Amino acid sequence: MKMRKYLAILLVCAPLLCVCPQAFAILINFDDQGLIGPSTFAAAGTMQTLSLTNVGGSGIDATFTGGVILTNATNAPADETSIYGTAYFADPSLSSTLTITFSQSVTNFFMDLYNGLTTDRTYTASDNSGNSTTVTLAPNFSSGQSLIAFAATGTVITITDVTEADSVWDFAIDNIHFDEPLPGQVPEPSTLMLIGGGLLGLAGLRRKFRKN
Repeated sequence: MKMRKYLAILLVCAPLLCVCPQAFAILINFDDQGLIGPSTFAAAGTMQTLSLTNVGGSGIDATFTGGVILTNATNAPADETSIYGTAYFADPSLSSTLTITFSQSVTNFFMDLYNGLTTDRTYTASDNSGNSTTVTLAPNFSSGQSLIAFAATGTVITITDVTEADSVWDFAIDNIHFDEPLPGQVPEPSTLMLIGGGLLGLAGLRRKFRKN
């Protein structure tokens, strides 16, 4: 009798376990890739093209252009180890736009973005399918960092400083995610139905065992 009871509970709970949200896995972290650079743009030199294969075990390759790897960067807004960044005062080969090119379309793109300047800066992240998001970051010494996210569907992601009235930039990226739920994303209706069905089943079992 007890065995039947436990089996019934397990069958009802199984859908709930399947839909429980998982922690976001960092798919591209430059430290995990073994990438190390100097702490300043001056020492980093010319633009570095990063070609990463099968990132995070996803089967997708990613190529980064426009910036350089910095480790324990000077004047960074956070205690980051290795980041990929660009700045107007660095080598002329560095670009005002950081570009990530994937070997196939990605969805739900998000990452950490860092402002290296001492003023508020506005940035836009967009893909080659017309999807984008814009965020304004505080100065580098006033928690100038943010998670930037949008529902991407393309193969190319660009990150650009779009602050008006000047042509300066200094920013970096790290901890890139894709093809997973966006932070705070509401579960799909099918997922909610599974959760609701599981809860109703548990309630029914509780009443049944009380009667017995």
